[in-house]
Amino acid sequence: MRRSLALLPSLRQVAGVSLRFCSTDAAQEAAEVKGLAYNHVERKKGLFKPEHTLEEQINYMKSQIFENTYKGLSVHKWYRRNVKGQLALQPPPRMFCIDKEGKFNVNHACPVCRDEYLFFDYRNPALIEQFLVPGTDQPMDILKTGLCREQYTLLQAQLLRAKEHGTLPFAIEFRHFDYSLYYKNWKGKSDAEFDEEEIPTRAASDIYELYPEPEVAFPTHNRDYGNNWDEWWTRHGQFARKAK
Repeated sequence: MRRSLALLPSLRQVAGVSLRFCSTDAAQEAAEVKGLAYNHVERKKGLFKPEHTLEEQINYMKSQIFENTYKGLSVHKWYRRNVKGQLALQPPPRMFCIDKEGKFNVNHACPVCRDEYLFFDYRNPALIEQFLVPGTDQPMDILKTGLCREQYTLLQAQLLRAKEHGTLPFAIEFRHFDYSLYYKNWKGKSDAEFDEEEIPTRAASDIYELYPEPEVAFPTHNRDYGNNWDEWWTRHGQFARKAK
């Protein structure tokens, strides 16, 4: 009796699907029939990435689904490379996640390739700003973003294009420092004690408005008055080769 039961196929073999991941496999099979890698599909290798317009991307980033997915953080915040085993160093970035035919060549793609709605475009600076160093107009390091080299090149190109078209402002505000945080014996004024008129700003068009006396001689610590090593013209006649 036991031998006959052992020869019978299991329920999993008869059904052809996993009982534990029944819904996931059903979605996977439906995606394989259409050949498109939607966001709910986990195994994207061999499938095409769906194409969406820029308006659909902007509406998607403003939707509640996008908010619930990324929790108000950058799309690359919690991204980690899916590698086999344990590595002491982060692996180098991939060349691309989608081949020339438009199919995924990996299951665990980069933060932009894996989302069907995301792609870099200068007309949507909200996505580009997530990959910039805070307080600057420069892109983050490629290892910090987790992007493949193809998407990182597109990021640099669309960032330059956004600056040229004016969709992404890149003027850096004047930064004021509170030196009392760095020097315990600081007795000068902090930014909170200055009046708005006393604090210099980048809006001034003339250098004399910031520095009324630019030729003021500031004292130098332990200046050496006994040599003239920097006055080369006083010794030029001794070493110069004079023409006949």
